[in-house]
This record gives sequence, structure tokens and C-alpha cells, in this order.
Amino acid sequence: MKKILLTAMLFLAACGGQQAERPKLARTGLPAPELTLNKLINAPAAVKEIRGWKDLEGKAVVLEFWATWCDPCVESIPHLNQLAERFSGKPVVFLSVTDESEADVRAFLKDHPMSSWIAPEAGAGVFKAFRVYGRPYTVLIGRDGKVAAFTSPYDVTEETVMKLLSSKIPAAPAQGAAAPAEPPLAEFYIGRSTSASGSADYGGGRMAARGMPLRYALSYLFGGADRFEVRPGAEEAMAGSYDIRLSVPPGRAALKKELFLKGLEAALGLKVKESFREDDVLVLKVAPGGPLNVKETGVYGDTRVNGTVMEAAGSGFTVLAQALAETLREPVLDETKDKKIYKFAFDRGGDDPRVISARLQQQLGLRLEKLRRKIHVLEIGPVKP
Repeated sequence: MKKILLTAMLFLAACGGQQAERPKLARTGLPAPELTLNKLINAPAAVKEIRGWKDLEGKAVVLEFWATWCDPCVESIPHLNQLAERFSGKPVVFLSVTDESEADVRAFLKDHPMSSWIAPEAGAGVFKAFRVYGRPYTVLIGRDGKVAAFTSPYDVTEETVMKLLSSKIPAAPAQGAAAPAEPPLAEFYIGRSTSASGSADYGGGRMAARGMPLRYALSYLFGGADRFEVRPGAEEAMAGSYDIRLSVPPGRAALKKELFLKGLEAALGLKVKESFREDDVLVLKVAPGGPLNVKETGVYGDTRVNGTVMEAAGSGFTVLAQALAETLREPVLDETKDKKIYKFAFDRGGDDPRVISARLQQQLGLRLEKLRRKIHVLEIGPVKP
């Protein structure tokens, strides 16, 4: 009955000169969901916005979902630039979509030129319609307006674009970034990653990650952890990085931890035990007269670490405490009680806690103290035979 009704609707739309309604979710072989992008950078002067596929009629589209904070996205820019320049003048549009502000994107472009059309401030509906579970994420759309494939920027080659222009791309997901015909009701996937850097996308009952260490995934699932205790037999698995997909149905987000832990036990033979205990830890506090040399921004931005130097475009001191914990390999708790968002830079100078504490006081008006506190511990060990 549904097939008959759909056929009748298509027939009436054709006879009446009206366009049939497009699918709400992207699916290979079907017309792409409607596309509305209110802002464009790098597009021809006559193209101020995209109000639907009629504005891209007759063109193939390499639709790239990216972000300035996504390392693999940034790494793929030179490759995509080469392709965009190679096919300049051809009926193909390289369109890079992000939800970040136009101001942030333009600032990023000063150091990272992009040859594609860039759509900043894209709405959440666009990401949902094209099934964007993580970034980078690429959707190939043929000149007929139909979705040809879901893939990643690394897998888009000159041959791929040539086939897309001739509408000969197979309507199947590419390896490494496949999107199912219908979203799974629940999913757990983990595999060894070949990515040189990591990216992650979280939300509700789902997580999609590429090149992620297990401790980061566990920290997300357990709401953070002050200390990871890795038992003999679990070191190798914990030292690796993984591609991860995790999702549970709406309304069942509380089950994602259980699903992940059971999957981790089955795939890698690891068991995770959670505890809370008192121990001596380092505590980050505001020194008298502090904080110093910080500028309040009110807006979160990138945090980068280069050697011993940490530069925060917009973050709180909790991020600094986490970075110090990574360096010192012991818990560092943020007790500054300062919830503001700052731009600041800090050079720790080395890995000695006493040197770091002295430099914190000189540069930021903060200090480290050794105090006894209750901490959150995750113990990871092999499953007992």
C-alpha cells in the first residue's frame, strides 16, 4: 500500500509540475535531503547562499562536514584544495559545512587557506539530515542530485570525482566512514585505528570517535576520572587508539555505559572497576593576587599544546588542570573556584611539579599544592579466565 501511494504521489507531482518531496534523511541512491545554507565563504560573488538543490542544479557536490578543532579535518585540507583546483571550471562544487561562527572560520582561514566553498553557522538540521555522526565526514552527491556515497575526505580521489561527474560512482558506502541505510537501533563498534590524529563527536546516547585512546572514551562514559590504574595484562590494549561507534535508542542513554563495557570485555578482554578513595593529589589553586596575564573571553576556543607551552584561546582552568595531569601522570584537581573563560598561555618549562608550580605563580597567579582528597579511580585489568 505504501509503494502504491508513493508512486501515485510521484506521478501527480510530475503531472502538476511540482517537485516531489525529498527524503528527510540521506540515503544512497535517493535524492539528497533539502539543503539550506545561509552563509557562504569563497563562493562566486553571485552566490550568497544556498536555498535548496535548485541552486546547485546540474552540479556534482563533494559535501564535507568539518570543524576547525578537528585535527583530521585540518590535515585533509591540502588534499581537498588540490582536488578543488584540479576540477576548477568543471560542474562540481566542493562544499565544506561547519556549525562554527563565521568570525572563527575567517580567523582560521588566515593560516589555513581553503579552496572549497565554506558554509559557516550551519544549523543542526543539516547535520541530522546527512547522518553526521562525527567529523570529518563526506557525502558525495551526483549531478542528478542523488546521494552516491558516504565516505571520508581521505578516500576522495581524482578518480572518485571523475566517476561522480559521470554518475558512475557505486551507490554504496566507502570503507572507513560508512553510513547505514537506516540508523541502527543500538550499536557498539571498536576497531584498531590507523588515523594519525583523533577526533570525536558526542551527544546524548551516542559517541563516534576516530583515533581515540581508551582512557578518553572511558572518561566520557564515567563522567571523568582522576586516576586510571592499568593492571598487568591490560597495558597493550590501553596504549592503542581506536575507532569507536556507540549508540543507544532515545530515552535509553543511561545504558550506553553498560553496552560499551560489555563490548570492551568481548572485544579486548578488559574489565573496568570504578571506585572512590582518599589519596594525596596535586590541587590547582589561585595564588594571592591571581589570576594574572589572562583575558576573559566568555567564549570557548581551541586549546593547543606545543612542547611545554599550552595556549588557550578560550578555556577555564579545569582544562589547564587536565593538561597538567597528563604531563605529571597523577591527578590534578581544579580548586580555583574560577568558572570564567579565559585566553591565556603557559609554559611549564619541564615535568618537575615544583618547577611547574613556581612557573604557574609567575605566569598565571596560580599554584599547585599537595593535599589529601577523595578521588575518582578507574581500574582497568584483563578479564579473569
